Amino acid sequence: NTMYYEGCRSTSEWIIWEMGNGAVNSVKLLLMRKYAIASFILILIGIDAITKYYSELYLALHEYRPIFWEYLGFELSYNVGIAFSLPIEWIFLKVLTVLLLGGILYYYIHDEYQKKSRLLDIWYGFILAWAIGHTYERLFVGHVIDFIAVKYFAILNFADIFISIGAFLIILSYVMNRKHR
Repeated sequence: NTMYYEGCRSTSEWIIWEMGNGAVNSVKLLLMRKYAIASFILILIGIDAITKYYSELYLALHEYRPIFWEYLGFELSYNVGIAFSLPIEWIFLKVLTVLLLGGILYYYIHDEYQKKSRLLDIWYGFILAWAIGHTYERLFVGHVIDFIAVKYFAILNFADIFISIGAFLIILSYVMNRKHR
């Protein structure tokens, strides 16, 4: 039927009009959710990038500045390896980093995003911010900038904190969901 309701300029507009405001609101909510997730990830990446910029500006390489006695402080370090500065061939590391980012994105979009859970969106947002930030640094800078020194543990950055938060909360939610089944 080519007959349109008054005010509709196209078939797609007519379909949306026919579906009613509920469907239009659903589409708006879907778009708002995507923008909210992307904005959250970009904010986290921004926090990580800005703190790394200032750490390079104000800290000398491998100079420790204590914040909380000698247990927590600032120390600029360049990590050319994987977690905890474990050495790995640079080409293998770059390929592994891209595959890891792709795998996380694929899993989130195809499995977790469909659940429409705001909490999972936030938790995966933390993980994706870490993955995107570190992928960018490994591919285009050649190393990851670390500057938060935890004595007897590691030197890390905000992206490392983000993945820790995201992974902990995701594991916690899966454990809690299993207990309630």
